[in-house]
Amino acid sequence: MLEQTQEALTILLGRSVQVFDLSQPLENGMPCSPSLPGFHMALMRRHGDVMRGEGSGSNELITLGGHVGTHVDALSHVAAFGRLHGGVDAVLNSVGGRHRTLGAETVQPMMCRGHLLDIPQVHGAARLEAGYGVTVADLEAALAGNQVADGDVVLVRTGWPQVYDDAEAYVGHRAGAPGVTGEAAQWLADRGVRAAGTD
Repeated sequence: MLEQTQEALTILLGRSVQVFDLSQPLENGMPCSPSLPGFHMALMRRHGDVMRGEGSGSNELITLGGHVGTHVDALSHVAAFGRLHGGVDAVLNSVGGRHRTLGAETVQPMMCRGHLLDIPQVHGAARLEAGYGVTVADLEAALAGNQVADGDVVLVRTGWPQVYDDAEAYVGHRAGAPGVTGEAAQWLADRGVRAAGTD
């Protein structure tokens, strides 16, 4: 699928492009914060359970929370002092079983310039330590003289997926997980990034 996407984008843009899969697989037992519903898949009907002549069918039931695995957090995800982005009342926004505004469905597709900031490389490491706070200095060093412009996407690499097989370590409940500090997040916001992400 990645090769076909890369080929299609190369034709569309008229120049060579490289596509990277940033996702983690959805599977039973995958790491998930204990405060969120995890991923569960079960076959409700298996081949052979019900036969229709010579044929059979199989179907599954999948349940998961919206913040499991690789995902985009919408502006309705986090509130401060009872308010969402733009001063929207967080409680009133979620009456009726869904967000009235700022939900994930409002996020437009992103076809823009991206920056991958490899913070472990800045420190000569394979991955950052548990609980490490990525600073403005780290971001600037990883940019290596490049500039973040309004509307760009910035992906901050921590190397943390290297502990993905240790679910307790990965979700950071023992010693924390590496992430961007408040000052570094403000630095990105001040540059008008369209989105920021981390591994």
